[in-house]
Amino acid sequence: MQTVLRYLEVVLTVAGVAVVAIVFLIFRDVAPWKAAAICAVAVGVVHGLVFFLVRNSQRQARKVALDDIRQTLDDLIRNKLQVVLFASEIQHEDWRPAAQQAVEEISTRLDLIQGEALRLKSQQRAKLIGGRGSNLH
Repeated sequence: MQTVLRYLEVVLTVAGVAVVAIVFLIFRDVAPWKAAAICAVAVGVVHGLVFFLVRNSQRQARKVALDDIRQTLDDLIRNKLQVVLFASEIQHEDWRPAAQQAVEEISTRLDLIQGEALRLKSQQRAKLIGGRGSNLH
């Protein structure tokens, strides 16, 4: 699938040319403008189906990646919170720096994830409006 995505324009061009050739072979006895109209509809349908399949595949890949990220983040936060809880049970005064460090690390990780999410939304928005949006980094 990655090879198809990498060369998507070439694949669509070949599919379009193949559809045009097949339509003109099948409808060679029909008026040229009718064959051209049939070609346009057929190429549009093929391109629409290919784009739907590609976008659907990308959507599923993003969902899997986000699920993995959520699971990793959940594990990280639970581990850090366990450090805080465990440290609070220790009778010595040494637990406070470890607990503060764990809380700061959790906060930093959440800030990084929030910043990445904002950057991705900004990029998506810029793509949707034709690249005229801001590029937050």
